[in-house]
Amino acid sequence: MLSDKQGTLAEQISRRSFNQPRIAALVPTRSHQVQKLTAEATGRDLVLFNGLGGFALDGSEYVIHTSAAQGTPAPWANVLANPRFGTVISESGQAYSWGENAHEFRLTPWNNDPVSDASGEAFYLRDEDSGHFWSPTALPCRGHGNYQSRHGFGYSVFSHVEAGIASELWVYVALDSSIKYSVLKIKNNSGAVRRLSATGYVEWVLGDLRSKTTMHVITEADPVSGAVFARNPYNTEFDGRIAFFGADTGSRSFTGDRAEFIGRNGSLRSPAAMRRMRLAGTVGAGLDPCAAVQVPFELADGQEREVVFMLGVAGRRSADVSNLVHRAGSATAAREALAAVRQYWQHTLGAVQVKTPDPALNMLANGWLMYQTIACRLWARSGFYQSGGAYGFRDQLQDMMALIHNQPELVRDHLILCAAHQFIDGDW
Repeated sequence: MLSDKQGTLAEQISRRSFNQPRIAALVPTRSHQVQKLTAEATGRDLVLFNGLGGFALDGSEYVIHTSAAQGTPAPWANVLANPRFGTVISESGQAYSWGENAHEFRLTPWNNDPVSDASGEAFYLRDEDSGHFWSPTALPCRGHGNYQSRHGFGYSVFSHVEAGIASELWVYVALDSSIKYSVLKIKNNSGAVRRLSATGYVEWVLGDLRSKTTMHVITEADPVSGAVFARNPYNTEFDGRIAFFGADTGSRSFTGDRAEFIGRNGSLRSPAAMRRMRLAGTVGAGLDPCAAVQVPFELADGQEREVVFMLGVAGRRSADVSNLVHRAGSATAAREALAAVRQYWQHTLGAVQVKTPDPALNMLANGWLMYQTIACRLWARSGFYQSGGAYGFRDQLQDMMALIHNQPELVRDHLILCAAHQFIDGDW
């Protein structure tokens, strides 16, 4: 900001005054003890194991074991979606999410860099006494030891143990609403009482590219649900949509300022916010927009805790969105949403089963190929390497043929959709 009352142009440019949040730094009261690394996973309980991953015995999950020394050669992703909302998430936990169209209305940034596997979504756990922090997924802030990722039908699970704290992050999309659940389950196996915090973070896009929308995104804190809301009033195609990110607990701090969270010249590998007592509560216009929510809690030895994070988008009235977050944000609602997802895919994918002399063909044909056709090609219209969001006449009609026996009503609906947009001469 330049003002004719603040001196010459040169003086104002050289002033370099940055408004840093006045939040006390986290002062460690004890040192962090590095844990012993566990043995590498062998994959002996997996089918078609390739040294990094393999299928569960019943074929319902693809299980991946990674370590600091060995990761996958490229991101191995899962597509989680319903007809109006979805997310693509890799084995390292890096993801992007969208509402209605995977290209035109991204909630968080899409990156298809197979080397860095970058993301605008992240989660952190922190020991409040030692100040040590890590991610429950392999990225962006890898802890010590190994990580296990399980891609299932409609969900992905990430498991890790750090300094006696076992964590499982369950990620899935509700069947009937535009909500992505990230349920973080934490258990204290350290033999002592532990003071911890869980932090969720997303960078807002609310359009196609963050570089085009950043200046227009406005954030606010909802006093009823405690979630951070975000709007882009300059998005004419998706006018009035309200995106939200929140957690299911009353005790929390938050921010809508990415510069505050990451810090100057910082990164998601080591954000400045993880070295402060709490988040500053900054929201409004003119910020580098994000949404971060931090939840502190205490666990006795052997005690478990769930923290439900929700990312989603809803209608034009703040009151309606607030009610949705309040209604769908409880642990009970999250469990019911997961049960509905698993039941749907079990019913849909179990309609047709094949048995051939080739075990690999059986494993793929009995679930995974059909799942990818529906979740990725029909609903998401997106993947890790391509985020089109578009309908294709020839390609998607070809894909629909696979659903004739499993989901004939989806085939009919898609035929009608395509026919409604076909010209008299036959072109699309």
